[in-house]
Amino acid sequence: MKSPMLAELSELDPARDLRAPGRADDDALAEILAQPRVAPAGERRPARRPGRVAAVASAAAAVTVAVVVVSVTLDSPTAYASWTPVPAAVGDAEAAQRSEPCGGTVTEIVEGPDGPDVQEVAVAPVLTDVRGDYTYVVVAGEDAYGECFVTDADGGEPEVVTSSAVVPELRAPGARELTTEQSGTATWSQGDQVEGALTSALGQAGDDVAAVELTLTSGERVEASVAGGWWAVWAPGGSALAASAEVTFTDGTTEQVPVG
Repeated sequence: MKSPMLAELSELDPARDLRAPGRADDDALAEILAQPRVAPAGERRPARRPGRVAAVASAAAAVTVAVVVVSVTLDSPTAYASWTPVPAAVGDAEAAQRSEPCGGTVTEIVEGPDGPDVQEVAVAPVLTDVRGDYTYVVVAGEDAYGECFVTDADGGEPEVVTSSAVVPELRAPGARELTTEQSGTATWSQGDQVEGALTSALGQAGDDVAAVELTLTSGERVEASVAGGWWAVWAPGGSALAASAEVTFTDGTTEQVPVG
């Protein structure tokens, strides 16, 4: 039972005669639902502001990161920095002085009655090749030859490395012949005493051979030294020399000769 106060309040409710909660037989509700759901003319939903879309796009572009690749080369001291493709011209006295550290003998190991025996074979310098601070000497004797590399970069005591071979026979070449006794990366050039690997080639040259020129694998041309019936060349780097040489003869003609 409602209190007098609640009864008086209910009389003030303007919707007191409506039936709730809106049954299917409610005529008032049916009339409302039957109305067309079209917005009045001139009335539109607020559209998304294009300025906001542009702002979002600009923000996306702003976060694009440009990646710059920087290549840094850490240069180390160049090996054989004073090397030149053309050997320096030196007189006999200077050549003798430069080749003095190489000594006058090479060793040979022979099998003796009591086991291996080391013997010395006399040799003498036959060619001295000077390039910058480096002197490359070819020594030869009876069926023996060797190479001697002298570094004198700081003016102090020179560093000397040698390699030699004693062979059954050193065949003398014909007048227009070029023989190769050795070619390739010098085995001793990869130790601690030198600046890195180098490629050397040496052999005998006939009387009519005036000049020998080789090409490096880099494409640079290098002139060999020719003297005393021998020729020799060296260049920085392992396997730096191509396998052929251009030989110039005393009559001015040239010929490609394999030296590998």
